[in-house]
Amino acid sequence: MRITKLILLIGLLQWLSPACIDRYFINADDSIEGKIVISGTITDEGGSQQIQISRSSSPENPKFVPISDCQVIVEDNLGNQIVFQETAGKGHYEAELEPSMLEIGKSFQLKVSLPDGTNYESSEETLTPSPDIADVYYDLETKSTFGRGSEEDGLQFYIDFEGGSQSGNYYRWKLEETYEYHSTWPINRYLDEDNVLHESGADYSYYFCYKTEALNQIFTLSTEGFSKNNYKKYPLHFVNDHTQRLMYQYSLLVKQYSLSKEAYSYWETLRKNNKEATDLFGKQPANVKGNISNPSNPDEIVLGYFGVSSVKNKRVHVLDVPELSFSEVDYCEAIPLDPSSPIPNQPRPLYMVLTRNYKGELVWGYAGTSCFICTLLGGTTEKPPYWIDE
Repeated sequence: MRITKLILLIGLLQWLSPACIDRYFINADDSIEGKIVISGTITDEGGSQQIQISRSSSPENPKFVPISDCQVIVEDNLGNQIVFQETAGKGHYEAELEPSMLEIGKSFQLKVSLPDGTNYESSEETLTPSPDIADVYYDLETKSTFGRGSEEDGLQFYIDFEGGSQSGNYYRWKLEETYEYHSTWPINRYLDEDNVLHESGADYSYYFCYKTEALNQIFTLSTEGFSKNNYKKYPLHFVNDHTQRLMYQYSLLVKQYSLSKEAYSYWETLRKNNKEATDLFGKQPANVKGNISNPSNPDEIVLGYFGVSSVKNKRVHVLDVPELSFSEVDYCEAIPLDPSSPIPNQPRPLYMVLTRNYKGELVWGYAGTSCFICTLLGGTTEKPPYWIDE
């Protein structure tokens, strides 16, 4: 059977913006295209939470294919219902939840009705407590690189947690990183769209930026069979020193989700599939079966998972790691201008900076706009409220 890659748009409660969607790659055959995908996780954090409903897309043209005008209800074991409305965009169904609605020990079931009358429902998911995160920390490590035959230095992050007899035995962690980065130069001189020259001295308005990204890696753990519901030094992600991520300040937010045994099995299978998808010689993984079905047609393949989780958070900051060299960080290089030649026909505004020509003479040169405007690389100039001022 030919193996292809399919993007499943697994809709989960995102870190800061529930409107975001986690995108995971799994291996699947062509028969998966066009299947119903229903996904979401509601948590005891409260606030705006989402369920996403879509159809799986072609592996050759992966995209989110929303299904609109559905009826979406989450019902607990006492008969209380939470109605989700399509207010966050097509295929995104949203509801405001109070933390008190999700009590430990309660069970919840998702019920979905499509516009054509087809009904889907999840199995019942029970909310189990999540223990406190004892510590999040890092070690300076050197790792071998895949395919490059070399090594790279960086920080390996770890987590310790201490559960008890009242906590569950199944966990998943989601990570969100925020880092400071700088443009190569401040703005000094530029030509605008009318070829008017502007010189105002060093302008650092777009020199300092901050970027927040959710990491799509999957981290799961079962403590079933352990003598204690604890774990020390569980490895999270590794950050090398080939970019600016660790150069100035780096912040990692770790969110720990309690899972049911069935949810753990789903995420662990998905994690293994993602890992094997990067191995050209790996075995073909089985399709990931979730907990959603069509009661009228149990044989229908439905993708995705509905879960409920208790969440605990912990944030760690990295301010300075003198052992890292950052020798492979890419910086912009200016192209020297020839004073005797016309100004090149480059997009305006054309930003300029002092550089040296082939004779070693100090002359004006130019470079791409993103070398001066840091927001063009995806960040913002607004400093996060949790940032540490050095």
